[in-house]
Amino acid sequence: MSGSTLADDLRPVDAFAASRRGRMSTWRLAWRNLWRNRRRTWLTAGGIAFAVWMLVFAMSMQDGSFGIMVDNSARLLTGHVQLQHSQFHDDPALENTLTGVSELTALANSQRGVDAVLPRAQAFALAAAGERSFGAQIVGVDFSREQTASSLPGMVVAGRYLQGPGEAFVGAALARNLGLAPGDELVLLGTALEGGVAATVAQVVGLFDTGQPAVDRAFLQIPLADFRAAWNLPDDQVHVLVLMLDNVSQSPPVVRALAGPGRRALEWADLMPEARQTIEMKKIGAQLFFAVIAIIVTFSVVNTFLMTVFERTPEFGMLMALGMRPGAIIRQLSGEAFWMCALGVLLGLALSGALVGWLSGVGLPLPADAGEMLARYNMPDRMFPEFSWPAALIATLVMFVGTQVATWISVLRIRHLQPVKALRALE
Repeated sequence: MSGSTLADDLRPVDAFAASRRGRMSTWRLAWRNLWRNRRRTWLTAGGIAFAVWMLVFAMSMQDGSFGIMVDNSARLLTGHVQLQHSQFHDDPALENTLTGVSELTALANSQRGVDAVLPRAQAFALAAAGERSFGAQIVGVDFSREQTASSLPGMVVAGRYLQGPGEAFVGAALARNLGLAPGDELVLLGTALEGGVAATVAQVVGLFDTGQPAVDRAFLQIPLADFRAAWNLPDDQVHVLVLMLDNVSQSPPVVRALAGPGRRALEWADLMPEARQTIEMKKIGAQLFFAVIAIIVTFSVVNTFLMTVFERTPEFGMLMALGMRPGAIIRQLSGEAFWMCALGVLLGLALSGALVGWLSGVGLPLPADAGEMLARYNMPDRMFPEFSWPAALIATLVMFVGTQVATWISVLRIRHLQPVKALRALE
C-alpha cells in the first residue's frame, strides 16, 4: 500500500514556518498590488522622493553654509580650537598664561586635522597718538604664521601686514578715532606681568576692516617678540594657542586630545557663542519648514490610500467573506505603504546624493554682485554643500512613520466593513 500514512497525516504542523510563509506571501502580494495602478504609485512615490530630496538637499546646503560661516569666523580671530590656561576663558588676566609652549605646540601639531598652531599673547592697554587715546586689545602674534593661516592679514584696506619688529596692524575704526594713517607712530601703555609699566612705541604699517565694529575699533596686532619685551612675558609663555583645522567637524576629537591639567581646550562653539546661537536658531526654523513639508506629504499619502480603500472595497469584502480577518487586510495595506515609501525614499536619496556630490565638487555660484563683498572678507564665491547624513536618516524615518500613520488613518473603515455591503459595491 502506497501513499501517506496515518502517522504522516497526524504529523505536527510547524507553526513558525507557516507563519513565516504567510508573512512572505503578504509582502509579495503587497509589492504586486502596488503596480495595479502604476500611475498612482509613481505619483505618490515621486511625492515622497521630492520631499526626501528637498529635506536632504536643503539641510546639506545649510550645513555647508554653516561650515563656511564658522570657518570664516574662526580663521579671522578665534581659530577652530584654542588651548588656554584653565582660568583664562573666565578671567583673561595677564598672569593666566600657558607654560611649556614648545611642547604644547608639538602636541597640537601631532593631532590629526590640525593645519596650523598660532601662539598669541594679549592684554588690554591704552593706545595713544598725539592728544588722543583709546582703550584697545593688544595681541602679540607670530606674523609669519598668521599670514598663512589667518584671514585677518587679507583684510588690509591701507598699507600692509606686519613684516618685522616695531610695527602695528590696527583696526580701521580705531585708527580713525586716533587720527592714524600708515606710517604714523602709536604709543601703547599698559601694566606688565609683574605689575610694572608696559610701554612700547610702534609704527602703524597697515589698517584692516573686518566689517565687525567691535573688532575694528578696539583691536590691533604687534609682533609677539615686541609684546613679550614690553609686558615682560617669558619666551616660553603665551596666553592662547590658536589651532586652525582642515575641517570644523574635527574640533571635538582635537579638544579631547589636548585638554589636560592646568590647561583648557575650547572649540569654536565655546569661543563664538553668538555664531552657535545663530546656527541653532536657523536650524529650528528649518526644522519647522521641514515639518510642514512632511505633513503635506503625509496627507498626500492619506489621499492615495483613501482612494485605494474606496476602489478596492468590493475586493476587501470578498476576502472577508472568504474568511480573511480585517487585521490581515490592514497588514497587507501597510506592506503596500512600506514598499511605496521605500521606493520614494530610495529615489529621493539617490537624487539628493548625486546632486550634493556634484555640487560639493564644483560649488553653487553665488550672485555676481556679491563677489566683491565676498572677496573683501575672504569668503568663497560659491557654496559647497556637505551631505547631511542626519537629515537623510530623519527624512527616511519621518516618511516611513508618516506613510504608516496615513495608512492606518485610511483603513480604519475596514475594521467595521461588512462583507455583504462591500460586495454590493460591485452592482
